[in-house]
Amino acid sequence: MSRRRPTATPKAGWSLGGSEPAAPPRVRAGAPGGGAALPPSGNTGGKSRDTAKAIVDWLRFTFEPVGSVPDGLEQVRRYLKLWSDMPMNLVPANKGLQGYADSMDVMTFLDGEWIRAGIVAWGGRNGGEGRVCVDLSGRGCAVVKDWHAVYATMQDLDARITRCDLAMDFLDGEVSVQQVDQMYRAGDFNCGGRIPVYRKIESGTAHARGCGGTTLEIGRRVNGKLVRAYEKGRQLGNVDSEWVRVEIQFGNKDRVIPHEIVLKTDHYFVGAHKALEPFIDVAALRCRTDQVERETTLETAKRAIRTQYGKVINQALIENGEDFAALVVDVRQEGVPPRMQKSALAMHVHGAHAPAPTQRE
Repeated sequence: MSRRRPTATPKAGWSLGGSEPAAPPRVRAGAPGGGAALPPSGNTGGKSRDTAKAIVDWLRFTFEPVGSVPDGLEQVRRYLKLWSDMPMNLVPANKGLQGYADSMDVMTFLDGEWIRAGIVAWGGRNGGEGRVCVDLSGRGCAVVKDWHAVYATMQDLDARITRCDLAMDFLDGEVSVQQVDQMYRAGDFNCGGRIPVYRKIESGTAHARGCGGTTLEIGRRVNGKLVRAYEKGRQLGNVDSEWVRVEIQFGNKDRVIPHEIVLKTDHYFVGAHKALEPFIDVAALRCRTDQVERETTLETAKRAIRTQYGKVINQALIENGEDFAALVVDVRQEGVPPRMQKSALAMHVHGAHAPAPTQRE
């Protein structure tokens, strides 16, 4: 089928309608970025995606719609409903994105509020000839339940992945930033005889060096591959945490990122550098990581409440006769704190959640 150039570009307030798809999209034979057929969608046919140690923590791809840009946005709206059991709606953002003139936010509903999970953008310098960009942040990737459906979407759209981040978590000090630094200095991350550049960032205070966490970056984002190791637990506020996250940020500079990267995350993580191969055996599973992130962030928030408002709470209880329930009802606010949104979304993907109210798209 030959592609027709787009005939119209919608405004930022474009409204999407139409009926729901009857079945998942059919994969085109020979489509770029992967095999001709969709891999098994269950826990058969090789290693289960649910037991992978590496996770997709960011995904951005572009495609050129067959027809108009509004047709492409309608396709995206339908595909999003195949990726997760949670609602994922497109809402006008009235702003651009990194060279794209217009965009819509991908919104999902959790605990009484709508949370942005990603962006769909078009038009402008980067959206020339009708290209549409789909950008899923870490929150958006946490919402995805069926990565086979994401794979099928990219196959069907002849999509080009421009960024994909893979991450592994080491919750109990199995891997440290210092260890990755030592591996770099030993030449373990050299590629083709070339020594990649590095950058090290340490945060904290004069009397508590590094208490805010240390980050080590190897390589350059603009060159298409960047390794980032950082102390995730300390970043979330637990100064005693040994939790380290190692990320690989892939870009499409001088390379094609295959669609199957979202299914074979472990394979592509260790394939980024031979030095990473031993990491796969000690990385934490996703479900445990989500729980630790939620608990760590919540404890940090409670410490902040105690420091800033502990005495206020004490006086309020004295005034109301130690009626704890009444105080909670009085100060409680529905919703999810921004720093807890990603872990909260991930935990709700495989569990029950309140139905979302109708939101106009």
